[in-house]
Amino acid sequence: MSEQHGNSYPPPPEGQSGQPGQPGYGAPAGVGDVASTGVRIGGFVLDVVVLAIIATVVMLPFATTRSGGGEVGMSVGGRGMFAGLVVSALYYVVPTALYGQTLAKKLLGTKVVRVDDGQVPGWGKAVGRQVILALLNFFCYLPQIVNAIMLAKDPQKRGWHDKAVGTRVVTTR
Repeated sequence: MSEQHGNSYPPPPEGQSGQPGQPGYGAPAGVGDVASTGVRIGGFVLDVVVLAIIATVVMLPFATTRSGGGEVGMSVGGRGMFAGLVVSALYYVVPTALYGQTLAKKLLGTKVVRVDDGQVPGWGKAVGRQVILALLNFFCYLPQIVNAIMLAKDPQKRGWHDKAVGTRVVTTR
């Protein structure tokens, strides 16, 4: 039994820290590897679809319709947009901070972890990632496309949002 760790697990590999079962510490082969660009983009698209469905349901009560001149329109107004932003922030930030995974990441077997210790990001890093992604999306996704290209070329597959807050996306299976 290791005195340092107080259990029957061997000490972590030299230069790495963490708990048993985490990336870099007794994890099965493939677990903790850098997630591929394709899987990350697939997760992004899946998250957008799931969030669109959830946000639509949340924003619908704020919707008003109008018609005139042969056209029909619908608007959710300021309160509806605010509700949509809150739902979006909660969808991404809460599960990322607590578990390192949104629904799409869970389904695709990926997880956001801190570069320094392999732990889940926590609140500050999860909020920081999402603020940067929101800013990248502000101009009709063009900066997000550039971010995806940069991510694909990076050996650790880290986008601007990952580099800025010290996170990376790894495989969980």
